[in-house]
Amino acid sequence: MQGRAEAVMRDRSTRARRLVALPIALVALTLLVFAVPRTIGALVSARSEPVLRALQDQRPVEPDDLRTLSDALQQGRRWLGDGRLRTDLGLAYLLLAEKLPRNSPEAADALRLAIEALRDGLGRAPANPYAWARLAYAEALAEGWTPRAVAALRLALITAPYEPRLLWSRLRMTFLAWPEMGSEDREMIFQQIRLAWRADPQELTRLAVELKQVNLVRAALLRTPEEVAAFEALLKR
Repeated sequence: MQGRAEAVMRDRSTRARRLVALPIALVALTLLVFAVPRTIGALVSARSEPVLRALQDQRPVEPDDLRTLSDALQQGRRWLGDGRLRTDLGLAYLLLAEKLPRNSPEAADALRLAIEALRDGLGRAPANPYAWARLAYAEALAEGWTPRAVAALRLALITAPYEPRLLWSRLRMTFLAWPEMGSEDREMIFQQIRLAWRADPQELTRLAVELKQVNLVRAALLRTPEEVAAFEALLKR
C-alpha cells in the first residue's frame, strides 16, 4: 500500500514539473523565434558596414562596392523589419543608378529598386528627411517632377526645415520643382531661401542664376530691403 502511495505521489510530482516546464518552454521558443531572424539579419547586413562607412566618410565607392552593399542589405531586409535598413538599401540602389550609364537597363532597374526600397523604409520610419530628399530626387530622375516627387520633396522640407546638411540639395530640387509646387508651399520655400541667404549669399545667387529662379529669390528676400539690395549687387557682379 505504501509503495503504491509513493508511486502516485511521484506521478503527481512529475506532472506538476511538466506543467511548470511547459510555459517556460513556450516563452523560450517565442524568444528564439524572434531572436533568430534578428541575429541572422544582423550577420547578413554586417557585410554592408565597410561600404556604408566609406559613404559616410565621403570616400569614393565603385559599382561593385554598391552591388555588394545592396545585396547584403537586400538579404538583411528579408529578416529585419527595420525602416533604416530599407532606406540605406534605397541609397545603395540610387548611387548605383548614378554610377551606371544613364540609359542602361541596369541603371533603370537600380533606380526602380531605389524608389521601391525608399518607399518601403519611409512607410516604416517616416521621420527621415534624408530619405524623403533621396526619394524626391529618385522620383524626379525616373519621371520628372510629378505630384509624387513633389510630395516627397515637401515632406523632406517638413520633417527637418532647419537641417544645414540638406539645405543646398533640397533648395536645388525646390528651384527645379517650383513650377509644380502649390501656393501652400510658398512660405516654406521662402524660409529655405532666407536660410540659404544667411548661410552663403554668393552660393544662393549663383544657384538662382543657374536655375533661372532670380525672381523667386527676390520675392523671398522682399521683406528686408537691405538683403534685396545686397542680392542685386551680387547679381551685377
